[in-house]
Formats: sequence, structure tokens, C-alpha cells
Amino acid sequence: MGIGFLVLSQSAAADPLPLAAIRLSCVPGGSDTLEVEREAMLSLLDFARENDGAPVYLDAAITADAGAGFCSRDLATPLQDRREAEDRPGKITFNGCKADPEARCAEPEMVQIDADGPPLAYRHSIFLPTEASLPRNLPYRLGRYGDWLNYQGPFIARYFEGTGYAYATFHVPDPALGFIWEQAARTPRPSAAD
Repeated sequence: MGIGFLVLSQSAAADPLPLAAIRLSCVPGGSDTLEVEREAMLSLLDFARENDGAPVYLDAAITADAGAGFCSRDLATPLQDRREAEDRPGKITFNGCKADPEARCAEPEMVQIDADGPPLAYRHSIFLPTEASLPRNLPYRLGRYGDWLNYQGPFIARYFEGTGYAYATFHVPDPALGFIWEQAARTPRPSAAD
């Protein structure tokens, strides 16, 4: 993978960051909101495509059933079977690669969210930082008790697409890039009710 260089003018550094929000629920046995959540994932992928390589402000919240170490709509089904079962309903899987001994996690230090199955023709994935990887001395909102993953803050968005997949990553910016936190401070925050 090549090395990217982030170059912004002084005026750009003063502007608020592009803002995106995502809300997902991890419920045993599935969810009536799967279509809404799939659209939320596709919207975030579009946002990453439009802001590829740039700093953004992300408001992410995933609620999970209590005590879930990693959570999925369907962890019992092997990963390959989920991808090949075109006659089955679509799925959204949280960290399914970590529960499947035959799978390799593309970003093992991040939270992986996959959308598979009809009506999608191929896999769509989002990789988010774990809360443990967020610097505690920087202005992030961190999750409350009972949340599986819940934070707001500045990240660097990257978008990737190929044959049979599309995915986006959101990485913690280097602390040396202070202008990103200056932009983050000017970014209107969504409220907890949003």
C-alpha cells in the first residue's frame, strides 16, 4: 500500500470537518431494522468515498446485547457460507471474522462490520477503531456503560473498492496533526438524541 500525504491550506484547516453519523444495533436473532442499517452503512461508505484520505468527524454508535464480546446477527454460520448463500436474507455481521477460525480479519486491530447478501451484489464493510485505541488526552466523546462502541471524534477516512467488495476505514489521526483537532473543535456535534 502506498504512502499518502495530507496537504491542506491554512483556510481549509480553519473550516469544520465533514461530519457523518452511523447507528447500528446488534440484536440476537436479527432485527426489523436491517434495511435501515444497511442503508446507513452504504451512506457511510459513500461519505468515505467522497472524503477519501481526508480528516472527517465521525459520530458512531453500536448497541449490542449485554455481555457480547463480539456480536453478530449470525455468527453460527461460517463466513464463506454467509457470502455464498444468495438465496438467504441479507446479514449484517459485527466482528464475524474474529469468531470464524477460517477467516482472516483485514484490519485485526479494528472493529469490522460487514453487510452481505441480497439485495447487495457483493460485500460492503466498515472498519472502525476500538474505543481502547482512542487517545484519552484528545477530544473524543467515549461510550457510556452498556454501549458496545460509542464515540465521536476526528478520524482519517479511506475508501477501497475492488471485485466483490467495497470497504472504508476510519483511523485515528496522528497527534502531530494539530490542525485536525482545531477543525474538530469547530465542527457542530450531533446530540445524543440524533
